[in-house]
Amino acid sequence: MEWVRKYQNLWKKIGIAVAVGLAMKYLAPLVIPFLIAGAIVYWCRPLLAWLKKRLHIRPGISMAVLLVGAAGGLVSAGALAGRNLHIQIRRLCVYFSYPGRVGELLAQCCERFGGMLHIDSRMMMQFVEEQTACIGDKTWEQLLPGVFGGSWQAVRVLGGFLTGAFVTGIAAILLAGDYDKLREMGQRWSFYENVSEALRGISRAIGRYLHAQCIIMGLVMLICTVGIWSSGTAKSPLLAGVGTGFLDALPIFGTGTVFVPWILILVIWQKRYRAAVVLAVTYGLCTLTRELLEPRLVGAHLKLLPVVVLASVYVGVKIYGAGGIVLGPLSVLIIQELWKRVDADKKEGASANEADTPSK
Repeated sequence: MEWVRKYQNLWKKIGIAVAVGLAMKYLAPLVIPFLIAGAIVYWCRPLLAWLKKRLHIRPGISMAVLLVGAAGGLVSAGALAGRNLHIQIRRLCVYFSYPGRVGELLAQCCERFGGMLHIDSRMMMQFVEEQTACIGDKTWEQLLPGVFGGSWQAVRVLGGFLTGAFVTGIAAILLAGDYDKLREMGQRWSFYENVSEALRGISRAIGRYLHAQCIIMGLVMLICTVGIWSSGTAKSPLLAGVGTGFLDALPIFGTGTVFVPWILILVIWQKRYRAAVVLAVTYGLCTLTRELLEPRLVGAHLKLLPVVVLASVYVGVKIYGAGGIVLGPLSVLIIQELWKRVDADKKEGASANEADTPSK
């Protein structure tokens, strides 16, 4: 068993990596509201202490006011974005509501693609109509039986999200009020300092990661705003650019959710080729900006090689699913900080052994 003792530091690091991966996959969904609440309280602690000292407001009350204000801001932004989306959808519906408009657009598309492929446009038109009718019938056959089940699933997901947000808010208020008591209780434990130092390191690393993501998202928002303004396709380019840039930070959506349909509408239906080219270039710049800056900027902030950041995102998606875009780098951050503690403990143990060894 000598080789086990010789490489015990390595075994500890492997155990930490496995434990973090399993915890992120199975345990994190159960405790994530409380972890988020703890992070919110930790980051807001200086402001809460200042309000208590200057204005004599209890931390729990201050946290409640901050959370209500943040929720109000998010709801207002969501309502504004939803209103603009509703306007765009209504305009699109009005555009298609004229008699014969859909058939006219379909005929134009068939004529254009038929000319490109050297196929008779009337035959292509007939083929498209037949296939559209067939797809419509099949869609209703498959979709209709699952409408109610899908609706119920959507309600369950929304209810779970709202419940998690509510629990997170209540937990943050309670933790803010009892922060000092919990800290005094924790200081009685022998391993409090090690756990506290590891948590502070993880918190700093997460803060640097979020800072890097905010920089990338801000640049993407700027590119989207300038591109949409240059194309002249929106009455509020700033709002459209900020909303599209925000989608870029979400794991599933991305800027392509907005730009790809937008470009197709401009090319096929509105014949605004210059505007479509501008938006296509904008979309390419947004994608290139994130692909180039994320590994380098996040790696620079976290002191990780860009290839390690890229690998953490790839492995995270494979293990955790779509959420792995965030959970992958986060797992690497936690493992890195815990490995630092293992190395620090090894150095302290070696120094203690050297101090206890009598000199010859």
